[in-house]
Amino acid sequence: MPREVVVKVKVPSHYVGDVEKDVRLAYAIDLFLRGVVSVERAAELAGMSLYDFLVELHRRGIPAYPYSAKELRE
Repeated sequence: MPREVVVKVKVPSHYVGDVEKDVRLAYAIDLFLRGVVSVERAAELAGMSLYDFLVELHRRGIPAYPYSAKELRE
């Protein structure tokens, strides 16, 4: 049975953004990059659609799939 862990993080009062969303996204990307979860599962963990997660990976320069642009076209 999966267990849940609560992590307490101090965030500066001037931080602009949704901390919970940002942490979920960072966690999902980390798991994806380490090969622990698929891109689809990472999107779920981040609370995003697969399309939005792929766009975010692209924005960060992270390849979603191990294929070159040429291989994807083929």
